[in-house]
Amino acid sequence: MILLLGGTGTYFLDLEATLGAGSYQTLETPYGTAGSIYQPAQFGGKIGLASRHGWGRLDVSPPFVNSRANIWAAKELGYQQILSWNGVGAINQLLQVHDLVVLNYVLNGTKTRPINFAGDRPSPTAWQIPQPVFDVASAQALYQQARKQQARSFDCGTYACSEGPRLETAAEIRAWANFGADVVGMTLVPEVLLAYELGIKFASLAYVTNYATGVEPSAGAPRFFGVEVAQTCLQIVLATAEHLLATSDVSNS
Repeated sequence: MILLLGGTGTYFLDLEATLGAGSYQTLETPYGTAGSIYQPAQFGGKIGLASRHGWGRLDVSPPFVNSRANIWAAKELGYQQILSWNGVGAINQLLQVHDLVVLNYVLNGTKTRPINFAGDRPSPTAWQIPQPVFDVASAQALYQQARKQQARSFDCGTYACSEGPRLETAAEIRAWANFGADVVGMTLVPEVLLAYELGIKFASLAYVTNYATGVEPSAGAPRFFGVEVAQTCLQIVLATAEHLLATSDVSNS
């Protein structure tokens, strides 16, 4: 089973028109109520779609997403893999708005978010986070599908996660650039770390929606946050999920 975890624009999708008829499933967890997961009937329960920020509108801003509840619920429902998409700002000056980047490293700049399930005494898997934390095979499959949709797709990139909800200052972006970040966003941490702790494979597609502060080209700084981001990314992650189900052991679950 594979969960598609949507970011920018997911809340504006017409799910029945896009994925067919389905139902929502909402779980209570030890960490609160998880966000509802849409399960399209056509996939027989093997593929679900969750929205970090709620449905119908941007209801929950990045610092307040209950990632522990969401990832816990994914595990309880039997999802073995997560394919996410994240709207990001470009730090690397080679990147442009609308570029796609399949991530392979993450830098954590958050300050207040719980990053494990066990509190002050986390499990060994919570302490021993590998690099890359992303599943390599899933990331490669995601990249292959991205290239079919967008020529300017890249198979590696480092994501810096800031606290939000405010945008980063130019000085903060310069610091992230010095650390090797290619893009910046506000949602990937702690969810990718929590997924690893529970043994869920994770891969993420970053869609460049804007330039980070101080990186804007002299011609202007276009910003692109419409539902088109979600439509593009959903098509890619869904095709990736179908490919993985057809070619891996996940299809037997």
